[in-house]
Order: sequence, then structure tokens, then C-alpha cells
Amino acid sequence: MTKRLYLVRHGETSMNAARLLQGITNANLTAKGQDAADRLGELLQPVPFAKAFSSDRTRTLETAKRILAGHEPKLPLVALSALREYYFGGLEGDPGNAIMARTIRRYGLTTAWRAWVGSKRFPGLVRSIRNADPTHQAEDFPDLLARARQAFEQVDAQSPDDSDILVVSHGLLLSALIYQLAPDKLPFSLLKNTSVTRIDIVNQKMRVRGVNLTREQDILALRHDEPETDDAAKNEAK
Repeated sequence: MTKRLYLVRHGETSMNAARLLQGITNANLTAKGQDAADRLGELLQPVPFAKAFSSDRTRTLETAKRILAGHEPKLPLVALSALREYYFGGLEGDPGNAIMARTIRRYGLTTAWRAWVGSKRFPGLVRSIRNADPTHQAEDFPDLLARARQAFEQVDAQSPDDSDILVVSHGLLLSALIYQLAPDKLPFSLLKNTSVTRIDIVNQKMRVRGVNLTREQDILALRHDEPETDDAAKNEAK
């Protein structure tokens, strides 16, 4: 039996629009973010979600509620603190480009560039953030990976077999899960607001079916995927 997880990054917030680092900090959706969540809800309306999860931050809760607004029967929304975004420590609220500037000053342009490109780009990014935090509170990379897996183990344990599950979370947290399953599928610019990533769980094995989908035809095509098999999921998870 397959559990089909529809992973959604929250809609745009005022801090996103201002390009500020936003981890555990709360911020409301902009009008653009609200509209995008409403449109995504219309696209996903035919999906018979059996369960719905969100992080406990305002932006994810609002995004999830807007997506579920047109669904019948109405689903309770389960808020999980484990689905929260990466914690930026003392950098919360700082401009995003401050990370790059501080890393270059500390390590030089060549070393910084190597950390941000290639197969190690994602861990390099997270480690750059942690190293740039003057308070040394920013989450480290191994802890982020472990938390992402633990969060989705909770989702899996609370979800029925052979069902569609909605999970609304954050860019770096969702990226940490994708990185562990299929690092080559993680986009260079990470995940866009209100993008959809589909992960199937078969026999407790996870397989990535689509990442960072924003186009209507791509999102609709997820409903017409061939049923997952145990062997395919096992091969993908190796």
C-alpha cells in the first residue's frame, strides 16, 4: 500500500518578499502568498486527502488552511513543531545576502564558491549559515537532517495506508528530506513558495516522484502517476 505525500512549501511572506532570513520567526502571508495558496488549493481539490499536517508557524498554517478550504469532507489540520523551518540563530531576520558576504570575508571567494556549487552545495549552504552566526545557535547540518527524517516518521506513523497526505512546511526543512532521498533532484535555488514535491512511501521506504513543481500541468500530472511498486521503491531508496 502506498502513502502519497504532497509536500508544499508555504506561500510568500513579507519576510520572503524582503529577502530576510526567516526560520522560526513568524510572518503572515502577503496578498501574493494568499492568492498562490488559494490557486494551489483549487489544483489539489480533486486529491482526496486523508490527513493534513503543517508546521506550527503562522505562514504554514495559513497556507494549509487555504489549500484545504474547498475540500470535503473537512479535515482537521495537525500542527507538528518538528516540521518547523531551519533555525538561523542570531541571523534570524537578517538579509539573506549577508550569509554570502560573511562567508566570503571569512574564507575567501574560492572556498566559498566551492561550498555553494556541486553535489555538496546544500550541506555547504547550511554549514555556511551556521558558521556565519555570531551567536553559534544556528542549527547544524546533521541535526537538520535528523529532524527532517524524524518529522516525516511522525507523519508516516499518523497516516493511513493507501492514502493521500498533505504536508505544508518550509524550504530548508523540506530540502533536507529531499537531499537525503535524491540529492540530484534538489534544485539549485532550493524550493519555491507554494511549490509541490511528491514523495511516495511504500513499505516504509520513501521515493521522490516530483520536486519543486509549480506549473499547473505538472501538479495535475501527479494524479496520473503509475501506482508505485514495492520493488521500485526499494531500488530508489538504495
